[in-house]
Amino acid sequence: MEKTIKLKYPTYLKEFECIGGKCKDSCCIGWDIDIDKTTFRQYYKVEDKEMKRMFQKNVHNNEYYLSPDVDYGKVKLKSGKRCAFLDEENYCIIYSRIGEKYLSNVCTSFPRITNMVDGYYEMSLDVACPEAARILLLKEEGIKFKESEETLGKHIVSSDIETTSTEYSNSPIKYFKEIRDLSIKIIQNRKFDLSQRLYILGDFISKLEKELKHKYNNVPTFIKQYNINSVNDSYKKNRSSYTFQIDFFKTMLGFLNVSKEVDSLSFKEYTKQIIAGFKFDKGEDISKHSELYTKAFEDYTENFMNNNSHIFENYLVNFMYNYMFPFNESESMFDGYIMLLVRSSFIRFYLVGRYLYNDQDNKEDIVEFIQTFSKTIEHHRTYLTDSLNHIKEHKFDNMEFAKKLL
Repeated sequence: MEKTIKLKYPTYLKEFECIGGKCKDSCCIGWDIDIDKTTFRQYYKVEDKEMKRMFQKNVHNNEYYLSPDVDYGKVKLKSGKRCAFLDEENYCIIYSRIGEKYLSNVCTSFPRITNMVDGYYEMSLDVACPEAARILLLKEEGIKFKESEETLGKHIVSSDIETTSTEYSNSPIKYFKEIRDLSIKIIQNRKFDLSQRLYILGDFISKLEKELKHKYNNVPTFIKQYNINSVNDSYKKNRSSYTFQIDFFKTMLGFLNVSKEVDSLSFKEYTKQIIAGFKFDKGEDISKHSELYTKAFEDYTENFMNNNSHIFENYLVNFMYNYMFPFNESESMFDGYIMLLVRSSFIRFYLVGRYLYNDQDNKEDIVEFIQTFSKTIEHHRTYLTDSLNHIKEHKFDNMEFAKKLL
């Protein structure tokens, strides 16, 4: 049922249209397909006899469902983890035979991500979708936002925050909008390079957490008076940090357990390439190749990251908007920051490893990798939890560690 809503969204949203069977990495392959309760019941009332037989054969109850609006039922997957309703040319049989109204909430929504903040719906796109990634990451002018009244049909609300609620009267979530707005402003400030922006963001979040402990009601003033320009003077890049990153992300690779826990053939191939590029397959100590690593990071940053900085900026901004930064991991804002930084630096680690292997790159391949990375990482069963636990256990949740990842 459609309703009129107040919507905030990045302007790229209006450009998106699913390309169906032309998609290189279909969302109907490799993932569980969830069916909400309303759609589940629709399937058993459908008049098309052939479709009714298909539904009875391929859709079943999910006894462990978390929400009736999301995963009340599931679709049985065929070999290669293909949705049972995907035809040989990767087009949806449900959509083509009986229409869009019979698609589940999940199938209708993806790659749109919908949140609610103070009565406004916020909608954006997930870079796990190749077409969405292409549209939003390649915006050289950056991501812009606007508001309007729109008609909204089937959807799933991922997060719902009412900042004026008494529930948040003593929580930093009370200031969520102000915090996220300045965070995005920092990342979009092209006066600084990306590493500088990420350092400034960390400084802001770190100092804000201290402010919350001592002068809670002074937070709006602190945010208004925070001087982005004064912070950058205290950050200097250390060449030796690249070797530290190689060692750290080699551990992160272990958490991913690519051979057993990752289905994406593309991501498996990327991983083979970086293992060869970084010479991990030689079984040698990382320090032996430290100069090779350092030069590769510096060359890649100069030739590819700096020339395509809008791609990485847009990835960060879109993530922050989608996942309610800095509360994307927990109520700890610094957890949100450090995991954003880990994602960003892990992307660079993979791209540099591929550069060592291929000795080339281009913006289309960068976008394709970020899409594959996001689809793999954000939907991995344990990686994000294991990574944050590892960071906390080793007391890496601080700005000294952050500097080493920049």
